[in-house]
Amino acid sequence: MKIWLINPYGPIEGENWRDYSFNQFGKYLAEKGHSIIWWTSNFAHHFKKYRSVGWKDIAVNNRFIIRLVPSTSYKKNFGIGRLIKDISFAKELKKRIQQEEQPDVIISAENPLMFGIPTFPFAKRNNIPVIIDQMDIWPEFLENGFGKLKNVVHLLFKPVYINRYKNYCQAAGYMALGSNYLLFARKLTLDGEKKPYALVYNGVDTISFRKQMLSPMPKRLLDITNSSIHSYHCIFAGTFGPSYDIDTILNCAKKCSENKLDVDFWFAGSGSEIEKVLNVARKEGNVIYLGSLLPNELAPVYAKCDIGLCAYSAKSNVDMPDKFYDYCAAGLAVVNSLTEEVSNYINDNEVGFNYFAGDVQSMYNAIQKLTMDNVLLKRMKENAFSLGNNFDCNIQNEKMERLLYQVFKNKSRR
Repeated sequence: MKIWLINPYGPIEGENWRDYSFNQFGKYLAEKGHSIIWWTSNFAHHFKKYRSVGWKDIAVNNRFIIRLVPSTSYKKNFGIGRLIKDISFAKELKKRIQQEEQPDVIISAENPLMFGIPTFPFAKRNNIPVIIDQMDIWPEFLENGFGKLKNVVHLLFKPVYINRYKNYCQAAGYMALGSNYLLFARKLTLDGEKKPYALVYNGVDTISFRKQMLSPMPKRLLDITNSSIHSYHCIFAGTFGPSYDIDTILNCAKKCSENKLDVDFWFAGSGSEIEKVLNVARKEGNVIYLGSLLPNELAPVYAKCDIGLCAYSAKSNVDMPDKFYDYCAAGLAVVNSLTEEVSNYINDNEVGFNYFAGDVQSMYNAIQKLTMDNVLLKRMKENAFSLGNNFDCNIQNEKMERLLYQVFKNKSRR
């Protein structure tokens, strides 16, 4: 099949970031013999810099092309600049796709602000089935941040909601990276639950990842990690921002220090709250900042850790985070604040403990249980390692490919 992936966001092949879902999709489908074009922006959201001047094709291999679409830039994730960027992407894409050989199926993860302008009218005219990849719940999440003004903001977004409904009615199927997102997509329209669907986690290549864990650390990291005087190591890897429970981790670290718990807290990453981490690291001997690490540097760090912190604020709308798959693949016990799906995985598979977001004592209790009972910790780490096999990206992407065939078959029957 000839397949188009349309998503203006996400790190592409060769960028120093965890392998993004659409990049995984492209490589997996190409290996299976399909022809893939991923249409994405020439402005990198994660790095806030241009990847090219104008149009550019990046050949990942002879079956997978990443096509960079000219777009404007922006500095802030929330603001008029990002809206203008999405509109510019949509306009350029709309013009270009008219000139291309038509695909058999499209997987779309467009921002609702783009109104589906480049994809859905084109697909309808040419009888091309579109699978919507539900990667978050937006603009609902944005509205929740406006408090008493929520209803006013909702009215402003009315055209977005109307157009989104129209596009979801046209969709031939749905996929999502979490159960709640999938349920949302399937219930949005009257016939949504009758359409094909797939739950496709943004998994990890467990074999490659575990090989990387055996790699030697760079000397600078080896010196830092060897400086620890504690027996057990917790790690938080990711973004230090308001959606994460950074304050709770830092206050828990202080509490562990006060109570002489034999554990330290390693931080890897960066973000708006990095100064908080650095300030505590200067004062507390059990808080260690490793820097902003590349994926291949992080894997051998995990090999020295015992507990992975899946710490999100109560306001977070994250469903199934990438770090959960990575922690499990690494065989780390997980201490988690997210509810529902992640929480259920942890309880059902005994891979760690859940705590209440923002509750220092709750996090402390979870870490204390794990570090005071070696038998319990060993069992939960082994369970996590086993569970990590289920999140292998090949297993997950196989579900996506089956959905593609099902949607294509349904088109052939019409």
